[in-house]
Amino acid sequence: MWQVVILLILVLIVYLPLGGLVVKLLALPNLLDLLRELLSDPSLLSALKFTYTQALISALLSLLVGLPGAYFFSHYDFKGKKVIRNLTMIPFILPSILVVLAMIVFYGQQGIFSRVFGTGTFIYSLFGIIFAHVFYNFSLSIRIVGTTWEKLDRDLLESAYVLGDSPLETFFRVELPLLWPSIAYATLLSFLYSSLSFAIVLVFGGVSYNTLEVYIYTLVRRLKLDKAHLVAFLQLLISFFFIVATNRLSKRKDSVEQAFSVSHAIPLKYEKRQWIKVLMVIYFLALLLFFGGPLINLAVRSFLTRDGTFTLQNYVSLFSPKVTRLLGTPIWQVFLNSLLLSATSSAISVMLAYVLARYFSKFRPFFLLPLGVSMMSYGFGVLVTLKDWLPAPILMVFTQVFISFPMVYSIIALGFEEIDPEYHLAAAVLGSSETDIVRRIYFPLLKPSLNSAFAYGLALSLGDLSGVMLVGEGRFVTFTVALYRLIGHYSFPEGTALGTIVSLLFIVLFVLIESRGGKKHYA
Repeated sequence: MWQVVILLILVLIVYLPLGGLVVKLLALPNLLDLLRELLSDPSLLSALKFTYTQALISALLSLLVGLPGAYFFSHYDFKGKKVIRNLTMIPFILPSILVVLAMIVFYGQQGIFSRVFGTGTFIYSLFGIIFAHVFYNFSLSIRIVGTTWEKLDRDLLESAYVLGDSPLETFFRVELPLLWPSIAYATLLSFLYSSLSFAIVLVFGGVSYNTLEVYIYTLVRRLKLDKAHLVAFLQLLISFFFIVATNRLSKRKDSVEQAFSVSHAIPLKYEKRQWIKVLMVIYFLALLLFFGGPLINLAVRSFLTRDGTFTLQNYVSLFSPKVTRLLGTPIWQVFLNSLLLSATSSAISVMLAYVLARYFSKFRPFFLLPLGVSMMSYGFGVLVTLKDWLPAPILMVFTQVFISFPMVYSIIALGFEEIDPEYHLAAAVLGSSETDIVRRIYFPLLKPSLNSAFAYGLALSLGDLSGVMLVGEGRFVTFTVALYRLIGHYSFPEGTALGTIVSLLFIVLFVLIESRGGKKHYA
């Protein structure tokens, strides 16, 4: 019975706001008039067109940038391979507003890249938005496509060569059909993440570019709630289509990976084609410059004054009255808000995921549904459904559980799948109680997955900006809100200091995830 209560708690937190969004929309008395007005609104049509055009371009470029890395990592073993592959994932786990800050101080008008190459302020444009999305998503192609490519049986290629196929013909006839599900899956994920982008477009797009996320947020800020309601529902319908497509591609990708389970990478020293090695060096140096450069520069800039001398004043200034006025709250309160909110929501997500993965495993697709749902759609559902019933701090926790639960659940569910059911049966036959079985079998075997899931939940919650700004209405300041306000007030010295602290925190979480077997969960 208590398991059903846990399921109902998840329904309350995750699905009631989404259902309420739909029910309250259908109850609007002027729904048809509002729909006609909105569909003829050029600003909505512009937001729709921009959202999915830039997402498509961003996804294709992310694939293009990631494929060479997928090839190198899948075909060769070399010293530092694991470290380098893990480093390519760091941009993906960072908060998007932190990526924005790093790009501004590196590629902005006063950034080192701009001063050296004279590129100006290109980041405040369509190109800058797409570049930021590629920065954020290229590692998906490296990880997802590379994992499948590494496992493809090389005997299939040798057979094609024996039958007279050239390397190019072999790639298109043998490798590409097997890689296609992973390529499509990685591209669709990049497309989905880019279409749901908020912070990047909010800062780099200005008044010229709006995604649906920014468009909904703008409507809410202008108190045009009926229109925001309808647009949020529209985005929910579109997202549902992509969720279904992503789920199908994921299953096809998994079937290929299960068919080929052994790595076939060869030591790099056995590669006789020197030009391959040269291209590999050039590729990784390019990644270091264009994608590693902003993050390294962010840390270096945090210890420099405007004239380039070493200082710790940027960190000290975080506690100054000036920064307190800009943020609307002391910096210690920002730390407390961020850590308390993320720890609470992550702990709740782990508790829910443990129970639901064990007792309701058949509902797995239902539990993963929020992965592709826009935070703006969910957040607006929270406002129209629960705002009059629950206090703001509770609603803030709800938004963070919504963000973290699907990933936390997938990690813990995978942990359960790896436990032999015979362990439970043997313990029960020997007279162990359910409590003893949980304490002596499940918790020890699931400990790595639980730790990894909790760390993921922390990272996802700490990185959220859109949910905090929409539901918190600017009164609840976390790391991401603080970074956004420092950027908005051009307080880049203090912004780089806070950004470096947040980066270190995320790197610690990333190391914890990787050390606990997190590499299984990215794809």
